[in-house]
Amino acid sequence: METLINIYEWIARILDAASLLPNFNTPLGIFCAIAWVGTLISAIMFIVAFIADMGGGELDAGAVDGDMGAFSVQAVMGFILGFGWGGYLTVAGGAGVGLGIFVGLLVGIIMFFIIAGIMKAIYSLKVDGSLKYESLVGMTGTVYVTIPPHGEPGGQVQVSHPSQLVTMAAVQDGDEPLPAQTRIEVVAATTYQLTVRPVSNVTSSQK
Repeated sequence: METLINIYEWIARILDAASLLPNFNTPLGIFCAIAWVGTLISAIMFIVAFIADMGGGELDAGAVDGDMGAFSVQAVMGFILGFGWGGYLTVAGGAGVGLGIFVGLLVGIIMFFIIAGIMKAIYSLKVDGSLKYESLVGMTGTVYVTIPPHGEPGGQVQVSHPSQLVTMAAVQDGDEPLPAQTRIEVVAATTYQLTVRPVSNVTSSQK
């Protein structure tokens, strides 16, 4: 416990010497407090998002970005960061409080729109890049690795989805194996496997 107190006092002395210790009795200290609040919350959000990503989950803030567009949590935190540090650096440089507020607002607004644009771009890429496997049903492609008969595993196909070339495991219910380069149609799809049939069978059944 005593060691932690000593570390805290050491950090506090460094911040105080660099005028980076929040102090609500002065304009500079208020800007500093706002800047540190934005910095710490942003750091916490980054750590939580990193842990969620490592665990294979999704942070709720991602859904907020999609629903709220530019007015996301990340963009608001960008404004707070820009306002706090912009105002702090301006006042620390000898300017008045009024100019510090103006510069802080200007930097905060710029940060807001920059981060909002970045998050919007990331969200759009996530949406565009996500493949809904059921959308493959009805599409045609070619056998990549020979597909055994009677639903046996081991085969692969390639299907040209509008967003990407998809290579997936595939099975078929026919009595004969489907060799590589055979044209096929997808009749069912799951996340891990497609069920296909040769296009020639589809054509003949429609005649």
